[in-house]
Amino acid sequence: MKPYNDNRPKTQQIRDMFDRIAPVYDRLNHLLSLGIDRSWRRKTVKMLAATRPRRVIDVATGTGDLALAIARRIPDIRIEGVDLSPQMIEIAQKKTSAAETQGQIPRDTISYSVADVEALPFPENSFDAATVAFGVRNFADIASGLTHMQRVLRPGGTLFILEFDTPHGKIFGPLYRFYFHRILPTVGGWFSKDRKAYHYLPRSVDEFPAPERLREIMTQAGFRDCHSRALFGGVAYIHTGKK
Repeated sequence: MKPYNDNRPKTQQIRDMFDRIAPVYDRLNHLLSLGIDRSWRRKTVKMLAATRPRRVIDVATGTGDLALAIARRIPDIRIEGVDLSPQMIEIAQKKTSAAETQGQIPRDTISYSVADVEALPFPENSFDAATVAFGVRNFADIASGLTHMQRVLRPGGTLFILEFDTPHGKIFGPLYRFYFHRILPTVGGWFSKDRKAYHYLPRSVDEFPAPERLREIMTQAGFRDCHSRALFGGVAYIHTGKK
């Protein structure tokens, strides 16, 4: 689905939307998730670290939160962060420079570039692992995007997808859906001054494939041993698969 009701390609609409909300993106993410998004990234990085990667591509890197978490946890690693939005990349670069200056990560651990997942500027078999946090549902074509991520992975390399879903418990499910569809868009729109962007978020999650369907798409894209791990009662999942 597209964020806005106009005739522009989804890729262009997504880039423009994130360029606009980039200045408040981090603050709103942590506020609206009550900080839980940080723990989800830590779990993803822990699973990634167990594969002992030396070179990682972080697709839809945004402001670099996952790339930085990887760099802080795994020594002697090289990370390439790519994103559609130049404004998000600019913030990621500033955060990374600050982390380097403060000695949190070694210099030149992370490089960033503006790129579409369907036009990744890297040759085949370049990376030990690929990650994407809260970005797959923004792909213009999920199957095509995953196929291109598979292309740049080395044989045996692992894909890690951290993405929202909708919990279905009898009590928690309705409460969460009320928050996600009513409160989050109102607060997010008020802070960001872009109501459409934060109405797009719950709609994009609603239309995102269920875990079992996503695993089918991953398999069709060339991944094997695909698994899904629920987080916080199914609010989010970590999906994994190997090339």
